[in-house]
Amino acid sequence: MGNPPATASPGAMIDAASIDAVLERLRWRVLDFADYSLVPGMTRADPGRGIRFHYVASGTVAISCAGGAIELRAGDFVLLARGDATLRADGPTRLVSGSLHLELESGVALGLMPAVLFACGFRTHEPAFASLLETLHREADGERAGRESVARRIADLVASAALRVWFERGCGDPRAWLIGLRDPNLGRAIDAMHADPGGRWTVEALARLARASRSQFAEQFRRSVGETPARYLTRLRMERAERMLRAGVSVTEAAAALGYDSDEGFSRAFRRHAGAPPSLWRATA
Repeated sequence: MGNPPATASPGAMIDAASIDAVLERLRWRVLDFADYSLVPGMTRADPGRGIRFHYVASGTVAISCAGGAIELRAGDFVLLARGDATLRADGPTRLVSGSLHLELESGVALGLMPAVLFACGFRTHEPAFASLLETLHREADGERAGRESVARRIADLVASAALRVWFERGCGDPRAWLIGLRDPNLGRAIDAMHADPGGRWTVEALARLARASRSQFAEQFRRSVGETPARYLTRLRMERAERMLRAGVSVTEAAAALGYDSDEGFSRAFRRHAGAPPSLWRATA
């Protein structure tokens, strides 16, 4: 007799509902599109028009950008939200690339998007959406009636799928995006914390960004987010710390970047969050 079906936890169901709500509100438009090949050692500048995407159809490419340096292999997909980038092929490489515009009434969601949104193994996890990129190229270069409408819808699907993978892996908080989309004033405060988690944020400073009094902001934040601004900021810092430690950043560098005056203070906060000091956590992560 088989095992009973697994039941999703309340947190997972809430996150799934939040992801659905966020993706429902986002619309993407294609600005340009290209399919090109790079020979080994060849570099290509990515000047930063709109939100750029690169899908590695074959080969390997290294990207240097504002979010750091990453290596993409065949089947990987990346969204570059802002800043210039440089691409360098490590071998014969074919890329499907383009620029997107995120159609929003405010820039809050764009501000919450990281400089680099990397979906490793996109072709493996989302094979149907990866194949749509090939269709997008044919539609963008073709002459068939309705090609712009079809290309726009395909881009919307592919970008939404990549964002879903990013959320599902815990790299972003869909609830923060949803709050920002529903309430731009509150979203500005959340955006600021995500942009600079190491900043010396106080409730007063965040309230000014939200155009509210201290008490109004604190109550509105708690009601909308489900925790106080201080607890939200601490959780954001610790989640960022986990990614930094996995990337090889030292405890001292992570502490300084995240606004802690000492390694000891950072280590105490991290231990409360993860149940282990940062050095031990990194060794077992």
